[in-house]
Amino acid sequence: MSKKKAKKNDVLEKLDASIRFCNSHRDDVQTLFDGLVDNLIDADARPADYAIRQEEMKSLFPIVLDPNTKGFIPTIGMNEEDLDLEPHDFLELWLSRWISKFVDAWKTLPSQRIANPKGSVTDHALIKMIAPHVDSGEKAEDLVKYHNLFMSAENIGGELLEEYIASKVEQYDWIWCRGKILTAVDFCNKSCTEFVQIKNKENTENSSGRGFRIDHGAPSWFRMYSKKKSGKIATRWPDLMEIIKRGAKRYADNIPDDLLNEDDYLQFIESASLQNPAMITSEEK
Repeated sequence: MSKKKAKKNDVLEKLDASIRFCNSHRDDVQTLFDGLVDNLIDADARPADYAIRQEEMKSLFPIVLDPNTKGFIPTIGMNEEDLDLEPHDFLELWLSRWISKFVDAWKTLPSQRIANPKGSVTDHALIKMIAPHVDSGEKAEDLVKYHNLFMSAENIGGELLEEYIASKVEQYDWIWCRGKILTAVDFCNKSCTEFVQIKNKENTENSSGRGFRIDHGAPSWFRMYSKKKSGKIATRWPDLMEIIKRGAKRYADNIPDDLLNEDDYLQFIESASLQNPAMITSEEK
């Protein structure tokens, strides 16, 4: 018999009550959290960069304490029976799962992934329909493969965009919040005062996500407009640079205005594809 999942609001209420109880009974939650981070993000889990990831995860802890940022606390799957745990035990379980989301997400970079074949097959009726326009069924089938490649590339494009941004802004005290460790945002500065959601196009955010961000003061940046302007593709990198500089005040004067730009991003994408051709695929299951 499967265990019944706890409702998010019930989990958040238990989390808040457990934090208040432990902190008022000489059971410091920050100390508990830091110890869990050190245990779960170690040299075995992250041989190359565990110290960096430890610092990033520890930097996010104030979000669960500050009333102004609690809205960014993510959904952590808990069972109803977990709500009956003692405060310390509940916190240890919840915090461990939060940290583990971050650790699991860092196991593989988007640029290092192996693409899965397309799950749905192409309708052969479409090939028959297209064939007269391209001289043969064989050419139509080739077009299907190219179409699948574009779809595969589109599926990973958003994550590659985040990877590119992270590679440039990490040195300026910005954290890539991988694994959905915060709600509706992709990057946060280490002081937890600036948040931003990253989108590739202006029309890729749903209304509920937009409403949440507005209510919690987190901007959304999109790379490109969905329609051409003056016959050209228009991008918005300077707008993102304003956010990055605002969240990295101690570095603001030293951050190049063109740290993030379209030409550099396209070079990053091309290089990633050349180094890992299996990142996208034209295959179908």
